[in-house]
Amino acid sequence: MLDKYLKDQEIVTKLLIQSLRENKIVQAYLFICDDIDYIYNYAKDFTKELVKPLNVSDEKLKNIFNRIDSEEYTELKIVVPSGNFIKKEQLLELQSQTTNKPVEGKRIVYIIKNCEKLNSSSANSILKFLEEPEQDIIAILLTDNINMVMPTIKSRCQILNFKNRRSIEKDENKLKKYILSDEMEIKEEEINNLINSSIDIIMDIEKKKKNIFIYEKDLFWEQFKSNNDILVLLNVLIYSYMDALYVKLGRKINYMFNYEGIVDFLANKNTEDSMVKKINIIEGIKSDLRMNVNTKLLFDRLIIELSEV
Repeated sequence: MLDKYLKDQEIVTKLLIQSLRENKIVQAYLFICDDIDYIYNYAKDFTKELVKPLNVSDEKLKNIFNRIDSEEYTELKIVVPSGNFIKKEQLLELQSQTTNKPVEGKRIVYIIKNCEKLNSSSANSILKFLEEPEQDIIAILLTDNINMVMPTIKSRCQILNFKNRRSIEKDENKLKKYILSDEMEIKEEEINNLINSSIDIIMDIEKKKKNIFIYEKDLFWEQFKSNNDILVLLNVLIYSYMDALYVKLGRKINYMFNYEGIVDFLANKNTEDSMVKKINIIEGIKSDLRMNVNTKLLFDRLIIELSEV
């Protein structure tokens, strides 16, 4: 459930995945992001991992997850502001609803959206709830304004700062502008899939070298069907290695803003000289692509030449 967030929210997501794997769940989390609806959906996906029961059928598990998405799962409690505030009565009702042990899942989870709107009365009513939680009750508080959250609330939660969505969307648009700068005609809904597939190819080239012919060649032609698709791949390759070179030289990432993990991997895997050589190889293949050289031969050449550097 959380893997899909690794690209945009790598640090927070890896931390939560590890805590789930090692069963080191804390009783109260505070999620911070400028997009409250984004972290609300994230919190629901995290809830699926928290409540996921053992030894149940796929059908039953799917039913639980669907009810979490539609906010009909009885062991997920959601509190949203009533007007400008979250009122004391809402918190008292929440506490009365969480007195029983979980029946369907492993835990009961409650999400408080816009927790900065807890007034002094409602905040006081939940403090004891946060201070003396039951082991099978998890709180997830959400805010887009950490400065307005009461210190007593913050002190009782593990605070997780998410990357702000506005800057992510801006960076993604900037990357797409670079990649599509060659006057390519690609539908908006296709470009994200092509970028992600290109990242997969980069990792496979670095890890498998020429063995990519064995594992990936047929898959490649399913994903990259036109010259424009291949041009996206070549541009992503170029910008990834350029950013890795920048990192190696102690400079900031300039293109692949939301792929820091990939860029760091390439920087650690390659020398400055090898990355310069790889960029030149890709530029040469990009020029030949414009000359309508056979694309299958170009792909073979790309793998062979990059693998030999």
